[in-house]
Amino acid sequence: MHGGMLVNMHNTQNMQRIYTGAIILIMLLALGLRLYYVWSETYEPLEWDQLEYTKLAIQWLEQGIYAYRDTVPNTLVTPGWPAMLYVMYGLFGYDPLEPTLMIIRTLNCFINVVAIWFIYKLGVRLFHPAVGLLAALFAAVYPSYIWSTSLILTEVPFLTLFTAFLYMQVKIIQENRPRDHLVMGLLLAACVLIRPNVLPLAIVPYLFLWVIHRRLFVAQIVRGAGAFALLMLPWWIRNAVTFHEFIPIAKGEAGNPFLGGTDPYFRGTIDWTQVDEQHQFQQGLERIKRGLKEEPWLWIKWFTVGKFKVFYRTLWVGPYQNFVPAVYFSLLSKLHYAIVYIGWTALPVFSFFHRSFAYLTVSLLIFYGVHALFIPVDRYLYGMLPFLMLGTAQVAVMGLRWLQSLLDRSAVNSRRNG
Repeated sequence: MHGGMLVNMHNTQNMQRIYTGAIILIMLLALGLRLYYVWSETYEPLEWDQLEYTKLAIQWLEQGIYAYRDTVPNTLVTPGWPAMLYVMYGLFGYDPLEPTLMIIRTLNCFINVVAIWFIYKLGVRLFHPAVGLLAALFAAVYPSYIWSTSLILTEVPFLTLFTAFLYMQVKIIQENRPRDHLVMGLLLAACVLIRPNVLPLAIVPYLFLWVIHRRLFVAQIVRGAGAFALLMLPWWIRNAVTFHEFIPIAKGEAGNPFLGGTDPYFRGTIDWTQVDEQHQFQQGLERIKRGLKEEPWLWIKWFTVGKFKVFYRTLWVGPYQNFVPAVYFSLLSKLHYAIVYIGWTALPVFSFFHRSFAYLTVSLLIFYGVHALFIPVDRYLYGMLPFLMLGTAQVAVMGLRWLQSLLDRSAVNSRRNG
């Protein structure tokens, strides 16, 4: 009996070494793909959001004014990404700008690989190490994740913090240790300071704990909320001192994409010359109310099926499509649609039978629901992909196991008949 236990332990240790070696190889592959692209690409001058974030950081450095697209203080964007740029431009300079931009792009490559590690760890905790490895491989080669490392945007640091946040949520559901609530609260705040749309996901682990144990863990909720507030406090104090009001996240920037999302199928029904920039959110609500009265089916279809199709029908890849061979990019496109359609089909179906699927489904639906309120663009898919990659990877592993069992039974039957 002891001998059998030792053999099992030895086999387990061997498998663990194999899994560890495999994820290291996948992460090295991911890092190589990202660095090769970032160092080989040629770059146009910054524009749009990349330029505005850079202008904000430099103005903040030179004048001490935190203002997005303005020269007077505002709260249009949360300070997570601008603060990182503030540090980078402060350390490495910005005249000329391009050398520091290349340092940021290179750093992005390493930050992005950390997200792949957390996707792997999520797969291990939710399903099996093989699932984590396959999901990590998806993330390693997925074109949006590679291209994004070349951009001076929020996506890369957000994804790493977001996957770490999801990992802590799963740990809380499975183990419910007091320390994990503190860490999750800090990670939630770090995510919100970069991209606030993650905030509604804060309820997910406590929803699952209630379903499992049929009670609220008030002390743990308070602990997590306290950690969240601690990291948010400097931003809240700055807003209170500057604007004499409590501004918990950001104010004013959400109205434009919300209003933009009230133009069904982009038919050009919004006269932007008549839009009041200070009341875009209210104008968007009025358009929805009027649309549901006048053309209810069109508007219902737009906010459900229509926006869904727009999110997923194209890949957010920029010039990366032309950087790689056409045949390779065709394979990446097929991978994209496989992840999307298998993931979206499997997650809700298997949620009825498997709690891990249920966690991914609930989280994805909340996250998607937040994005569906706004203008649908393929860029917003970025944070939804880990859920779909994990779901698709589990389906693939289940399929391989089923195929292996068929082959084993076939071999047994052949030996009997022989």
